[in-house]
Parts: sequence; C-alpha cells; structure tokens
Amino acid sequence: MVNIGDLIEQGYDGCSVRSIVTNSKFRKEVINDPSVRGNTHTKEFVLDKIAVGGKVLLTGPTGEAKTLFARVLLGHITREINDKKWHIKGCPFLEDAGYIIKILRYFGENVLSSIEVMQSLCPYCRSNIEEVISTPKNRLHLDNTASVLKVSKTLPEKLKKLEVEKTVVRQSQIDPRNDPESLYMLLAGAENLEQLFSDKTSTTFESSTHKVGTLSQGFMVVNEIQRLHLSLLESLMGFLEDPQGIKYNIAGQSVYVDGVIIFTSNAPLTVFGEESQPIINRIPEVLWPARDVQNRIAIVRDMFQDHLVVSRMNIPSNPAMIKLLELSGEGKVDFISRLAYEFVSYVASESIPAAVKIQDVRSENRVARRDFYTGLDEIHNPQRSPHIDLRTLNNAIGEVVIRAYSDEDPNNIITLEMVKEALEQYDISPAFINNGLQAIKQELRNHVREGKTSISVEDVTEELEQLSSITDEDLRALVVSFEELDNYDKETIDQIFESVKPSYESLLEVSYQ
Repeated sequence: MVNIGDLIEQGYDGCSVRSIVTNSKFRKEVINDPSVRGNTHTKEFVLDKIAVGGKVLLTGPTGEAKTLFARVLLGHITREINDKKWHIKGCPFLEDAGYIIKILRYFGENVLSSIEVMQSLCPYCRSNIEEVISTPKNRLHLDNTASVLKVSKTLPEKLKKLEVEKTVVRQSQIDPRNDPESLYMLLAGAENLEQLFSDKTSTTFESSTHKVGTLSQGFMVVNEIQRLHLSLLESLMGFLEDPQGIKYNIAGQSVYVDGVIIFTSNAPLTVFGEESQPIINRIPEVLWPARDVQNRIAIVRDMFQDHLVVSRMNIPSNPAMIKLLELSGEGKVDFISRLAYEFVSYVASESIPAAVKIQDVRSENRVARRDFYTGLDEIHNPQRSPHIDLRTLNNAIGEVVIRAYSDEDPNNIITLEMVKEALEQYDISPAFINNGLQAIKQELRNHVREGKTSISVEDVTEELEQLSSITDEDLRALVVSFEELDNYDKETIDQIFESVKPSYESLLEVSYQ
C-alpha cells in the first residue's frame, strides 16, 4: 500500500481543480480542443468561474454546443485528476492527500493550525488519521485538541504512515428530460456512507458509490437546469451555496468537495419563475454566445466529414469511433464543395439574432445580459423563423450525404445544389437561403478581386451583376483555386470541376465571349 511518506518521496504536493484550470498549458488544450470551435474568450471566462467556485451556469442559444463544451471541459479536468491526484484512503469525498503533506511541511511552525486542518476533514478521513496516531492503549480523538497536542512530537512520523490511494473519478452527465432517476441519485443522502463504503470498496467508481449521490465526487454536467423541479433545485442549492466550492453536510459537519458542476440552459432566466430566481442566481453565470461564422464553417465541414466516414465504414455514429477512423486515415476522403459548406454556414448564421452573436460578452454586465436574454427570447418566439441550430444542420447534412453516397461511384462530390435542395425541405426562411447565397457569391467575387486566382482584376468587368469575359479555362482555374484542388490528380480535378461548374456559373452568372 502507498502511504503519505511514499508520496513525499515522489514529490507529490497536492492536486486541485483550481490548480488544473489555472494552468496555462491546460487552458490552451481546452481552448484549442477542436470538438468545440470558437468562443475563445468565453471559454477562458468559464475556466475562471470554475477555478473560483467549482460551478458555473452556461446560458446560450439552442444547439451552440454548451453541453458539448461542458462535457469536453469536464473530460479534460477528470483526466488531469485521474492522472495526478491521490486521496486519503477510503474517503468518499476524495480528500486530497496533499492536505497531510502540507500539514507535515508546516507542522513545526504552527501545531495548532495543523490540528485544525485535520479536524476540518471529512469524518472518514478523521477516523483514518486517528487510527494511525493512536496507540493500542490510548485512542486519540482529533476533536480533543488538548490530547492531540500532548503527542504532537510523534505525530509527524505517524502521519507519514497514513495510507492513500490513487484517485479515479468518472464524470456524470445528468439530463432531467430523459434521466429523471439520476437527478435523485445526485442528491442521495450521505448518512449511510459508512455502511456503503465497507472494506470491500477500494475504488471511487464501484457500483455502490452511486448510492451516495454523484455529488459526492463532484464531477458532473446537469443539462437544462430550467427543467428541474423547484423542490429539487432548492435541495441542490443547499450543496452549492458556498462561494468557494461544493459543500456537503454530514451530521452537522461541513465537507467540501473539490469538483466541477456545470449547468446548462438554453433559456433566459425569466423562464425559471420569480420564486427560483434567488436560487439560480447563486450559481456563477456565463453567457455563451453563438459562434462566429468562420468557426461555424469549420464545424459544418467537420459534420460533412463525419457523415462521410460513417457512410463509408458502415458503423454506428459513435463519435469516438469516427474520430479514430479519421485519425487513422481509413476510408476514402470524399469531396465537399467549399460553396456547399460555406452556404450552409452562412444560412445558419443568418438565423441567429445579433444580440446572441456578440463576442466577449460578460454576465456581470447588466446591459449585455439584458440584450442577450432578449435575443434568447427572440429565438424561442414561435412567430419568428426558427433558429437553425447545429443539430438541425447535422440532420440536413446527413441527408445530403446519404443521397450522395453511391456504392458504384468511388467519388462522392457534394455540391451547392445538393445542399440547397436539402435545406429547402426544412422550415427555413427563403430569406435566409437567399442571404446565404449572396454571402458565398460575395466570398467568391472577393477571392477573384484579391488576386487569389490566375484571373486578374483587370480581366474582369462587372456589368449588371455579371462577370463577363471568363473562359472555360479561367473558370476552371477559379474552381481549382477557391476549392484548393492543387493536391488532386488531373482526372479527379476534371470530375470535380464538371460537378461544381453549374454552381459557379449560377453564382457568377457567367457569360462567355
């Protein structure tokens, strides 16, 4: 068994959520994780809130990856915890072994304060400490400060024998819409911990641990907090009211859990009702704006690639398997026209109210919050054209890929027309679709004007929205440049050009001379 003395020799000094999320290397990994693109400053703000209090509420538009980011962030944190942290053996709350190491480091300078730190630990840790510092004839109780002071000279060496174990936590994701049972497991009582955590329980994720509530480990995402019953919300707030972290209470004694609880909501706080406002306001809030159009373009392109991998490999759409196959290079990479995925991205961006696309918004700013919530209300307004969230886009893109996929044709080429036809089947405003077409038309013309093709500005004259004097060779050069086809062989380029040529002619309204 490993004990405190072993950890001191290894150089272990403790591990906390705060130390993890304030580490610059860790923050960079989270912010640059390709699973959730964009909102860089908002991500930093979320990390700050978690560092301070261990909990945060993300409020933002439907389908903008609030829950995904919460899950990704929690995954990063739990991996760090599982890699680095050790806790006092048998502690259901994973009290850090670093507490005892710090006590030993400063014991000689302040014995009384060191004893107070031990007294502040959970009842199970205190019991373990009492076991190692007591003698067969003299059972010491930590709460009896005077008796502990009498043996203070021998205490440090005895504390080094306190056993520890490697911390292994598993994150939880709770959703009141489809997992009501877990909500009550979240708040299950801690009175029977001693009975539940018998000598047979050696790890923190065995089957019995859920009975003490997921909160006892404190690594979870709770989706759609606005759907929680008020009574459950009130019970939950009892655990979260302390500004410094997550607080348990056992027989009148406080136990602080070092963890992360991330709540999400796609609705403004007005939907919670006046009676729940004081409860919700106890959780630090971060406004999660919709991503900018450039990040949305990258997201849409990823969606196309994911669906193409799934179609090629005949596998269920498990995200982990898709990632594995993409990284391994298995399966043929198919072609998606830049016009197609940028069009989808611009259409989706058009559907989002400007107020919720504001970058670097801060929840402490009352004016910013008011405007942001107005935007959320607008999204949920049934009289308004629906907001095209990323889940809707994923469904539409999946349908495009299924229609394009052919067992006979080894090359699947996704064109603008195919995507436009799919989007028109959804309840999407024609104005959004038209604005999307105008946006990519502008992108295309800017590409020509900026000299990014072999066609020079002098060769192009614009009359009545027409680009004239473009030969077939010029158009082919434009397609190769705009679609970045330089690395393809000539036969493939020819096939792609013939497939996307009608799209370019339509956008440019080409007339030949």
